[in-house]
Amino acid sequence: MQVYTTETEQVDAIKRFFSTNGKYLAVGLVLGIGVLLGWRYWQTHQTNQLHNTAAVFEDLNKSLASGSKENVVAVEKFANETDNVYGVMADLELAKQAVAQNDLAQAEKNLLAASGKAKDENMQAVSNLRLARVQLAEDKTDVALKTLDLVKGKGWQVMVEDIRGDILAKKGDIAGARAAYSTGLGLDGPQVIKDFMKIKLNNLSN
Repeated sequence: MQVYTTETEQVDAIKRFFSTNGKYLAVGLVLGIGVLLGWRYWQTHQTNQLHNTAAVFEDLNKSLASGSKENVVAVEKFANETDNVYGVMADLELAKQAVAQNDLAQAEKNLLAASGKAKDENMQAVSNLRLARVQLAEDKTDVALKTLDLVKGKGWQVMVEDIRGDILAKKGDIAGARAAYSTGLGLDGPQVIKDFMKIKLNNLSN
């Protein structure tokens, strides 16, 4: 390494360095700024796009209440083309409408789509809990139990055990149902669900 003993030599060395490498430093700086600006633009674009998607979902969700085939098709198209939380919510709303019309097969289809699309653990939990309920109503008890196993997060376990108890009771496994309800009652969770579990547990005892 060269050692420069005078200030003049140091200045001359710096000048030579920038004369030789200045172009590359400038290019590197421009590229660095370009990446930063590109990242900020992408973030802004994503945020704006999400806001726009939320507005579209809100309008479509309101139109779904009419029950017209045309509006249902529009929401289905939106759900199929939207791979974010609003796409999941659209599938959940379609499933709710299908259940109201006693079309459990369609509701299961919508909930499977929601579960597969959801990236957030809580949205996955909601989708799978509703899916298990629909599968129970379809007498797909073994499938419903497997669906429950997909639900993660301590905050959802009371509901998991509540549904598990219902499934096992329907299968005729009274001891298993009693164990599920008892487990659920020992967990933290919504009191209203635990109150219903107490009633179901008492009915099993009788």
